Amino acid sequence: MKLVRWKRFAWDLTKLPAFESRLPSAFNIRAASRDEEKTVHQVIFTAFGLDTAWGDSIRLVREFVESQLAASFAHRAVPCLVLTHGTRIIAASALNVNDDAPSHLISGPCVLSEYRSRGIGTTLLHESLEHLKAAGLATAHGISKENVPASRFIYPKFESTNVEFDFEGLLTAK
Repeated sequence: MKLVRWKRFAWDLTKLPAFESRLPSAFNIRAASRDEEKTVHQVIFTAFGLDTAWGDSIRLVREFVESQLAASFAHRAVPCLVLTHGTRIIAASALNVNDDAPSHLISGPCVLSEYRSRGIGTTLLHESLEHLKAAGLATAHGISKENVPASRFIYPKFESTNVEFDFEGLLTAK
């Protein structure tokens, strides 16, 4: 069995730096609607599934993310952001706005593979952090595998800090 190391990233939302997206006007970020749950689910798990770095851990996180995603869409105001290209949802970030949540970024910014490396993940992360700040959180957390692209290129942005984290322990503590 391969050893998987996890990181828990933290952002001080009271000191969240400003960020100006450079995405073209054809891209739009908005809150997901309740009737988009199936599409959001598909985008998130397609993004995970097509990223080979998650291959050895996807079964482990799938149940956690699915239950958290279902809970997210059960709220009156769905705490999930989507990024669209025209009318197509190409990225999503499901959020947990509970202050004591182990991870406020349920899925993290998930971008379909054909749209990666364009600043979409960074833009969606910043918008997610702004949304969590507006929900009253002072600190936001996100959990990710140590060597996946999100941990290496996206989550370190916006003055985050990180520590090793026992994600498997979190799952078995339920």
